[in-house]
Amino acid sequence: MTSQGTDNEVGTVFADRYRVVAVIGRGGMASVYRAEDQVLGRTVALKVFRTTLADADDIKRQTDEIRMLATLNHPSLVTLFDAVASDDASAFLVMEFVDGPDLRHVLDAGEMDAATAALLGADVADALQYVHEQGVVHRDVKPANILVPNERQQSTGPRAKLADFGIARLVDGAHHTATGSVIGTANYLSPEQALGKPLTAASDVYSLGLVILECLTGRRAFPGSALESAAARVTRDPELPDTLPDGWENLLTAMTHREPEARPSAGEVAFMLRQLAAVPVATEVLEPTRELQAVPMPAHPVTAPTEMMDAANTAGASAVGTAAAGIAAAAGTATAPALPTQPPAGSATAPTSARPQQNRRRRALVAGGIGALLVAAVIAILIWVNAPPPATPPVQYPAVEGDLGTHLEQLQKTVEP
Repeated sequence: MTSQGTDNEVGTVFADRYRVVAVIGRGGMASVYRAEDQVLGRTVALKVFRTTLADADDIKRQTDEIRMLATLNHPSLVTLFDAVASDDASAFLVMEFVDGPDLRHVLDAGEMDAATAALLGADVADALQYVHEQGVVHRDVKPANILVPNERQQSTGPRAKLADFGIARLVDGAHHTATGSVIGTANYLSPEQALGKPLTAASDVYSLGLVILECLTGRRAFPGSALESAAARVTRDPELPDTLPDGWENLLTAMTHREPEARPSAGEVAFMLRQLAAVPVATEVLEPTRELQAVPMPAHPVTAPTEMMDAANTAGASAVGTAAAGIAAAAGTATAPALPTQPPAGSATAPTSARPQQNRRRRALVAGGIGALLVAAVIAILIWVNAPPPATPPVQYPAVEGDLGTHLEQLQKTVEP
């Protein structure tokens, strides 16, 4: 560190690395600065403890605790990056920088609406549940330790971030317990905390209940001096106004119960707060503006176009196969037996009695050919009607001479598209 003391102004460099850019705030225990990490090139927050209240040796003795706190990672938790103890007896913490005021300054403008208070409290309760599962108790839940990010950050992240997580436990070493000091802010202490009893996660739930109550009313539940405020919560419960929205009284009564075992967990608090923040939808919006008529559905499933084409192709192939078999059969029955290549001996031509039989055979052959061609033409028409237009020109049939060929040409023209 280039200069001594903890109330350093802009330009001071801590640990030859963190240059102070602005003073965020000062309290009785420490000063908080906005600084630039000159090694990683990022903005951080430095919390520098006063040497009269924090001994650098306390941090040195709790290296394991520091490492454990640095592993905590939650969207609603201000992350602790590092804890540094210098040889000149100064100690400071390096934390995530959140661009926005703390809840204490937000409440200076007065109370907030119930939905906003519920969502803000739910984010803090989520962070508490996370660290409680890691075995850590915050011990100092108060508006000054709840940061409210600006609207740009809220659009992509939580509405609130809990700062100084574990720091009270970190500095609450032998140096403090030996003098009987109580870590925490008197206005938000739990009854067991005010009595110096062992603390559990329920203590943080109690403190959060007081913070949420202040958000709804705009005033502290236990005002007065530190001694008066600490003594008040041991003898009475916080006063809940009759103007609280429905559901809030039961939740805040449970959170601020004087018996720790009777309080809900932080996770249960987060769930109930989000239930209270939910805005019911108007019933008229859900009612249809007109009666919808039911559309009758077909009694049988609709065949997909691809299935129809497959069926047509299958039918066409079957018809062609049947036609081919029919043509072959017709050709077989119409085929005349082999005639002698030469007339019988002593005759230049076939006998007269054999000519009528030959003529009948020729007529059967012609009729069979015409029938086969007609069957093929009908099949072609059916395939053309049920199938998409062919990508290739129509099939050209072989030329047939005579009247039969003329009729076939006319028939082919009638079936061409």
